[in-house]
Amino acid sequence: MLKPVYPSLLYGLSPLIWLWLARSSRQRGGARMRRERRGHYGLAEADHPLWLHCASVGEVRTAAPLIHALAAHRPGMPLLVTTATATGAETAARVLPAATRHAYLPLDWPGAVRRFLDAFQPRGAVILETEIWPNLYAATAARGIPLVLANARLSERTVEGATLIRRLQREALTHVDRVFARSDLDARRFADFGVPTERLQTLGSLKLAPPATPPPDPFAFRRPALVAASTHDDEEIRIAHCWAEARKERDVPQLLVIVPRHPERGPAIRQSLQQAGFRVALRSAGEDWQWAEIYVADTLGELEAFMAGAETVIIGGSLIRRGGQNLVEPARLGKPILFGPHMSNFAEESERLLAAGGAQRFFDETDLRHAIAELARDPRGRREMGEQAAAAVQAAQDTAGVYAEAILTHIESRTDTAPSNRD
Repeated sequence: MLKPVYPSLLYGLSPLIWLWLARSSRQRGGARMRRERRGHYGLAEADHPLWLHCASVGEVRTAAPLIHALAAHRPGMPLLVTTATATGAETAARVLPAATRHAYLPLDWPGAVRRFLDAFQPRGAVILETEIWPNLYAATAARGIPLVLANARLSERTVEGATLIRRLQREALTHVDRVFARSDLDARRFADFGVPTERLQTLGSLKLAPPATPPPDPFAFRRPALVAASTHDDEEIRIAHCWAEARKERDVPQLLVIVPRHPERGPAIRQSLQQAGFRVALRSAGEDWQWAEIYVADTLGELEAFMAGAETVIIGGSLIRRGGQNLVEPARLGKPILFGPHMSNFAEESERLLAAGGAQRFFDETDLRHAIAELARDPRGRREMGEQAAAAVQAAQDTAGVYAEAILTHIESRTDTAPSNRD
């Protein structure tokens, strides 16, 4: 019954999708992104790679330890990583094994999906987290390509979404061979979506796996800095006002560093903060931040260095209903962490850190203001919170290896093209 509905929606929305693709590719990605998202790859003979899809920057970083583990377990096995964004592609080039091939995921149009699968002929498909595309899933299953979800999660927004969307997702999930969930809660949600329990397994959060690359050197702020990491629209001004109020007390960090989740928002953030009376410097414009009260770091790939140089880190996406951003990276760096009431995207990780004493939750802006001031006055408390945060994530050292073994075991049990080299 749903099969005619989804194509009708796609065709009806096609003009808007074309406009969106043209606009986003002009900003980043260019002609290659436009061409490949329409399913035109122009590649030579396919080498049957193991294909992993990572939507954007966050998923690429999450998948990096897994992809390095796969490369170590099966040396010489071709690996293909797709992303939907140019920033994801740029991140993949920095953090993934050098031999990993990158392509843009085709839009979920039947023709584009068919051309993608014809071009690469993957031996198996691994989808990170929550990317559910009905045509892509159906076409992959129709060709007998094993399809696995890794670090799989279903957010509250997905579970409580529109009935039609839920039914489309439920139908798409019938094509999935295995769901390797990040938590028992996510596994139960997939079961409620109709995934048979024999196809479900909880393997833990890949976000807790240690990164495949060494941490960067801390950014030299030369004065105490508070970093607001991966912020979203409306959070920046609210955090700035909380910090400004807290600065009326002693010892509060003299510099607020805002790293927006979407760097292109940098100029608009600067304008709104300047209108509110703050002295602001914009990193992408090369402005001198030494005189500034707030430094808007609207660049790609530097967040970890900024967090490493901070006294305390505030997690973006948690003041508003975005489900929170990654708090494992600052935990691994041994930083005290503050996050707001909306952390559903990282429920397991945030609860782990709270239980270990490595993070503190605030419930509103008044609470955040007090938390900033209290941590600023307590260097010993900051140090202990950071140590406890780092210890909490150390417990998941082999998560990437566990995922790699589970994925390879399933893919190779389903195909006749598994490579002969074994560990």
